[in-house]
Amino acid sequence: MSANTDGLSPRAAVSQMATGYWISQAVRAMAILGLADHLASGPRTAADLAEETGAHAPSLARLLRTLVALGLCERDDAGGVYLTPLGEAMRSDVPDSARSFVLFITAPWVERGWEELPQAVRTGEPTFPRVHGVGFWDYLGVHPEEGALFDAAMSGGASARAEALRAARDLSSIGTVVDVGGGQGRLLATLLKAVPGLRGVLLDRPEVVAGAEVVLQAEGVADRCVVAEGDFFAAVPPGGDAYILAQIVHDWPDAEALAILSACRRAMAPAARLWVIEQVLPSTDGSDLHEKAGPTLLDLNMLVLFGGGQERTAEEYRRLLVAAGFGEIQVLPTDTLWSVVEAMAH
Repeated sequence: MSANTDGLSPRAAVSQMATGYWISQAVRAMAILGLADHLASGPRTAADLAEETGAHAPSLARLLRTLVALGLCERDDAGGVYLTPLGEAMRSDVPDSARSFVLFITAPWVERGWEELPQAVRTGEPTFPRVHGVGFWDYLGVHPEEGALFDAAMSGGASARAEALRAARDLSSIGTVVDVGGGQGRLLATLLKAVPGLRGVLLDRPEVVAGAEVVLQAEGVADRCVVAEGDFFAAVPPGGDAYILAQIVHDWPDAEALAILSACRRAMAPAARLWVIEQVLPSTDGSDLHEKAGPTLLDLNMLVLFGGGQERTAEEYRRLLVAAGFGEIQVLPTDTLWSVVEAMAH
């Protein structure tokens, strides 16, 4: 993500940034109405889609015009609208669907925290508890539908994160990999399917891994994966040749992040390796930062939702890993959003 304002006057550029939420709300409307699923079979007219979705046809036509302008849809010679490759990612039935993430990140209960961003900057405290009365994880615990949406949103990019890891490291010599906080196992299933002979252990909260068997069975890898219920602050299953923390560490302040890393280290035999898959921040405010605004905005999201949760630079990850007892630390960039921070147990 970048704030592309090339050729605009300063006022126009700032105005474009300020109205960015209009785009997110148009994409949210596309997700809520399920338009991508309705367009999966081919071009449809606004009238057709209005009848199927119960929408007001003239207003839906205006939304479709905007989705065409955004590159999510295109129009054929007969006036029908169809999905572009970008829009295909909004279908609910495609691998790494973006629909659940869109519904989560644009949900009013999430955006309410962003409305209080100035307060978070003033105090360093998360705004989510301020507007909801409880912390993020406690909120999900008492709102199971929102909790399920969050888990689905996090699973949506799991296969892409698995491919980022495979691009950074050859897993053919690994016997068993332990996915710590691995949700319903989509990342692990992708790895097991791609690497014959690899075995896996999936660890997450009981209410999360309850849905893992369906995912693992669907990918044909259930016989090579053990599903474990647990708390990654307390203990992590031992015996793995490699351990994965994919978009876990960034959710937590340094003290909690160190506790998770230390739990992994205690479970690891000498020479076992850890792969932390995260969006690593550039170390300086150079041109690289301007080209990669996404991780910095994600960092603000961590501030809003979790307070001490944050995206980190390579050096910040290195300090945490050293404190947890790891060595031979290196950051492996990939051609995706994610980098792999590798560390060895000593």
